[in-house]
Amino acid sequence: MSEGENNYRHPRAKRLAVVLNISQREEQEALKRWGDAEQKLNAETEKTNQLNSYADDYHKQLSNPSQTSVRAGDMHNTLSFLKQIKAALSQQEQRINQLRAQAAKARASYLECHGKVDAMVKMIDRLELEFQQTLNRNEQRKADEWSNRQR
Repeated sequence: MSEGENNYRHPRAKRLAVVLNISQREEQEALKRWGDAEQKLNAETEKTNQLNSYADDYHKQLSNPSQTSVRAGDMHNTLSFLKQIKAALSQQEQRINQLRAQAAKARASYLECHGKVDAMVKMIDRLELEFQQTLNRNEQRKADEWSNRQR
């Protein structure tokens, strides 16, 4: 039996099917939370890359001034802006660390849910197999009894 089927014959498997359906929904929700966390992490990482790119551009402007003379006020503004970028990068790093932790937690939650679903599917499959084997033995016993009476 696959996990999508709900026509179990073993009485316990029928009861477990309800729990399996709930667990599968929880697994899908956990997978979505993990995906959302990873997307947020990627977006914030991209923001950090952009900030680093801005900082590099302004550092280049300071180290390679244009042909015209650089005014003290422009240099002061550039240094002030670099300081703001550095502060923003520090905040971004904290945000990224938080998002990494959230993504790791979401991943662990998904893996736990997935393990439960997998174990439950295996248990139901085993119960169904045992049920089928019992039916087969009963049919074989009846066939043997019928065969013995015919002699």
